[in-house]
Amino acid sequence: MVISIKRQGTRFKGIGMQIDELQAVFRRCPRCGAEHLEISGEHRIWCSACHFEYFHNVATAVGALIITTQGLLLLERAKEPSRDKFALPGGFVDPGETLEAALTRECEEEIGWKAELHRMVYFCSFPNTYLYKDILYHTCDMFFVIKQDDLDITQLQKDPAEVKAIRIIPIDEIQAESLAFESTRKAVEKLIKTNV
Repeated sequence: MVISIKRQGTRFKGIGMQIDELQAVFRRCPRCGAEHLEISGEHRIWCSACHFEYFHNVATAVGALIITTQGLLLLERAKEPSRDKFALPGGFVDPGETLEAALTRECEEEIGWKAELHRMVYFCSFPNTYLYKDILYHTCDMFFVIKQDDLDITQLQKDPAEVKAIRIIPIDEIQAESLAFESTRKAVEKLIKTNV
Protein backbone atom coordinates (compact mmCIF):
# COMPACT_ATOMS: atom_id res chain seq x y z
CA MET A 1 0.00 0.00 0.00
CA VAL A 2 1.24 3.46 -0.86
CA ILE A 3 -0.17 6.46 0.95
CA SER A 4 1.16 9.85 0.08
CA ILE A 5 0.57 12.69 2.47
CA LYS A 6 0.22 16.33 1.61
CA ARG A 7 0.13 18.57 4.63
CA GLN A 8 -1.75 21.70 3.78
CA GLY A 9 -2.77 24.42 6.18
CA THR A 10 -2.79 22.53 9.46
CA ARG A 11 -5.27 24.30 11.68
CA PHE A 12 -5.12 22.30 14.88
CA LYS A 13 -2.56 20.44 16.91
CA GLY A 14 -2.58 16.69 16.46
CA ILE A 15 -2.54 16.69 12.65
CA GLY A 16 0.02 13.88 12.65
CA MET A 17 -2.30 11.78 14.77
CA GLN A 18 -5.25 12.53 12.47
CA ILE A 19 -3.25 11.37 9.44
CA ASP A 20 -2.17 8.20 11.27
CA GLU A 21 -5.81 7.50 12.15
CA LEU A 22 -6.92 7.94 8.54
CA GLN A 23 -4.13 5.64 7.34
CA ALA A 24 -5.27 2.98 9.81
CA VAL A 25 -8.90 3.19 8.66
CA PHE A 26 -8.32 3.56 4.91
CA ARG A 27 -5.84 0.91 3.82
CA ARG A 28 -7.43 0.70 0.36
CA CYS A 29 -9.82 2.82 -1.66
CA PRO A 30 -13.36 1.92 -0.54
CA ARG A 31 -14.64 2.31 -4.13
CA CYS A 32 -12.07 0.56 -6.36
CA GLY A 33 -9.73 -1.18 -3.91
CA ALA A 34 -6.61 0.63 -5.13
CA GLU A 35 -3.74 0.83 -2.68
CA HIS A 36 -2.62 4.32 -3.59
CA LEU A 37 -4.44 6.88 -1.47
CA GLU A 38 -3.54 10.47 -0.89
CA ILE A 39 -4.29 12.11 2.44
CA SER A 40 -4.18 15.87 2.35
CA GLY A 41 -5.07 18.64 4.71
CA GLU A 42 -6.51 17.54 7.99
CA HIS A 43 -9.14 15.13 6.75
CA ARG A 44 -9.29 14.61 2.95
CA ILE A 45 -8.65 11.23 1.34
CA TRP A 46 -8.37 10.95 -2.44
CA CYS A 47 -7.83 7.97 -4.75
CA SER A 48 -5.78 8.75 -7.86
CA ALA A 49 -7.07 5.60 -9.59
CA CYS A 50 -10.84 6.29 -9.51
CA HIS A 51 -10.90 9.85 -8.13
CA PHE A 52 -12.87 8.81 -5.04
CA GLU A 53 -12.82 11.66 -2.53
CA TYR A 54 -13.76 11.42 1.15
CA PHE A 55 -13.71 14.02 3.89
CA HIS A 56 -13.44 12.65 7.42
CA ASN A 57 -15.36 15.51 9.01
CA VAL A 58 -16.11 16.33 12.60
CA ALA A 59 -19.03 14.49 14.23
CA THR A 60 -21.65 16.46 16.16
CA ALA A 61 -22.55 15.62 19.75
CA VAL A 62 -24.75 17.20 22.41
CA GLY A 63 -24.66 17.36 26.20
CA ALA A 64 -27.23 18.42 28.80
CA LEU A 65 -26.17 20.61 31.70
CA ILE A 66 -29.21 19.76 33.86
CA ILE A 67 -29.21 22.14 36.81
CA THR A 68 -31.36 21.46 39.88
CA THR A 69 -31.59 23.28 43.21
CA GLN A 70 -29.00 20.80 44.57
CA GLY A 71 -26.49 21.03 41.73
CA LEU A 72 -25.61 19.52 38.36
CA LEU A 73 -26.85 16.12 37.21
CA LEU A 74 -23.94 13.85 36.28
CA LEU A 75 -23.83 10.26 35.04
CA GLU A 76 -21.20 7.79 36.18
CA ARG A 77 -20.20 6.00 32.97
CA ALA A 78 -20.66 2.22 32.80
CA LYS A 79 -18.47 1.71 29.71
CA GLU A 80 -15.33 2.87 27.98
CA PRO A 81 -14.11 5.33 27.10
CA SER A 82 -13.68 6.84 30.57
CA ARG A 83 -15.56 4.16 32.49
CA ASP A 84 -16.35 5.23 36.10
CA LYS A 85 -15.87 8.91 35.29
CA PHE A 86 -18.70 11.42 35.24
CA ALA A 87 -20.35 12.62 32.05
CA LEU A 88 -23.41 14.61 31.10
CA PRO A 89 -26.48 13.07 29.51
CA GLY A 90 -25.90 13.30 25.78
CA GLY A 91 -24.33 11.72 22.75
CA PHE A 92 -23.97 11.82 19.00
CA VAL A 93 -26.48 13.54 16.74
CA ASP A 94 -28.05 11.10 14.28
CA PRO A 95 -28.41 11.94 10.56
CA GLY A 96 -31.47 14.12 9.95
CA GLU A 97 -31.78 14.99 13.63
CA THR A 98 -31.71 18.47 15.19
CA LEU A 99 -29.50 19.19 18.19
CA GLU A 100 -32.57 19.52 20.39
CA ALA A 101 -34.09 16.26 19.15
CA ALA A 102 -30.78 14.47 19.73
CA LEU A 103 -30.55 15.82 23.26
CA THR A 104 -34.14 14.81 24.02
CA ARG A 105 -33.50 11.31 22.62
CA GLU A 106 -30.23 10.87 24.52
CA CYS A 107 -31.82 11.95 27.82
CA GLU A 108 -34.67 9.48 27.27
CA GLU A 109 -32.27 6.66 26.36
CA GLU A 110 -29.76 7.22 29.14
CA ILE A 111 -31.90 8.31 32.09
CA GLY A 112 -35.53 7.83 31.03
CA TRP A 113 -36.24 11.55 31.23
CA LYS A 114 -37.95 13.66 28.58
CA ALA A 115 -36.23 17.02 28.32
CA GLU A 116 -38.67 19.78 27.48
CA LEU A 117 -37.67 21.79 24.44
CA HIS A 118 -38.71 25.13 25.94
CA ARG A 119 -36.30 24.57 28.86
CA MET A 120 -33.24 23.98 26.64
CA VAL A 121 -30.96 26.99 26.30
CA TYR A 122 -27.85 26.74 24.12
CA PHE A 123 -24.80 27.41 26.30
CA CYS A 124 -21.50 26.69 24.52
CA SER A 125 -19.51 24.29 22.33
CA PHE A 126 -16.04 22.79 22.46
CA PRO A 127 -14.02 20.46 20.24
CA ASN A 128 -13.41 16.99 21.61
CA THR A 129 -12.21 13.52 20.65
CA TYR A 130 -13.99 10.21 21.20
CA LEU A 131 -12.26 6.86 20.75
CA TYR A 132 -14.65 4.16 19.54
CA LYS A 133 -13.53 0.76 18.26
CA ASP A 134 -9.99 2.02 17.64
CA ILE A 135 -11.12 5.02 15.59
CA LEU A 136 -10.59 8.45 17.12
CA TYR A 137 -13.51 10.67 16.17
CA HIS A 138 -13.07 14.41 16.30
CA THR A 139 -16.28 15.99 17.53
CA CYS A 140 -17.85 19.34 18.17
CA ASP A 141 -19.78 18.97 21.42
CA MET A 142 -22.64 21.42 21.94
CA PHE A 143 -24.01 21.98 25.41
CA PHE A 144 -27.45 23.11 26.50
CA VAL A 145 -28.46 24.29 29.97
CA ILE A 146 -31.72 22.83 31.25
CA LYS A 147 -32.94 24.21 34.58
CA GLN A 148 -35.12 21.66 36.34
CA ASP A 149 -35.36 22.64 40.01
CA ASP A 150 -37.71 19.84 41.05
CA LEU A 151 -35.96 16.90 39.36
CA ASP A 152 -36.16 13.73 41.48
CA ILE A 153 -33.33 11.43 40.38
CA THR A 154 -34.92 8.47 42.19
CA GLN A 155 -37.61 8.55 39.48
CA LEU A 156 -35.10 8.35 36.62
CA GLN A 157 -34.51 5.07 34.78
CA LYS A 158 -30.83 4.66 33.91
CA ASP A 159 -29.67 2.54 31.01
CA PRO A 160 -27.34 0.06 32.80
CA ALA A 161 -25.30 -0.50 29.63
CA GLU A 162 -24.41 3.21 29.57
CA VAL A 163 -24.89 4.53 33.11
CA LYS A 164 -23.58 3.09 36.37
CA ALA A 165 -25.15 5.76 38.59
CA ILE A 166 -26.96 9.10 38.43
CA ARG A 167 -25.80 11.80 40.81
CA ILE A 168 -26.48 15.44 41.52
CA ILE A 169 -23.34 17.21 42.70
CA PRO A 170 -23.16 20.82 43.88
CA ILE A 171 -21.59 22.69 40.98
CA ASP A 172 -18.79 24.22 43.05
CA GLU A 173 -17.80 20.74 44.33
CA ILE A 174 -17.28 19.13 40.92
CA GLN A 175 -13.67 18.08 40.40
CA ALA A 176 -12.41 18.54 36.83
CA GLU A 177 -10.42 15.29 36.93
CA SER A 178 -13.60 13.33 37.73
CA LEU A 179 -15.16 14.33 34.39
CA ALA A 180 -14.86 11.97 31.43
CA PHE A 181 -14.20 14.32 28.53
CA GLU A 182 -12.21 17.50 27.94
CA SER A 183 -15.20 19.24 26.38
CA THR A 184 -17.31 18.43 29.46
CA ARG A 185 -14.59 19.81 31.75
CA LYS A 186 -14.53 23.04 29.75
CA ALA A 187 -18.33 23.35 29.71
CA VAL A 188 -18.58 22.80 33.48
CA GLU A 189 -15.71 25.24 34.05
CA LYS A 190 -17.57 27.85 31.98
CA LEU A 191 -20.78 27.07 33.87
CA ILE A 192 -19.02 27.75 37.17
CA LYS A 193 -17.49 31.00 35.88
CA THR A 194 -20.72 32.34 34.40
CA ASN A 195 -22.88 31.28 37.36
CA VAL A 196 -25.88 30.46 35.16
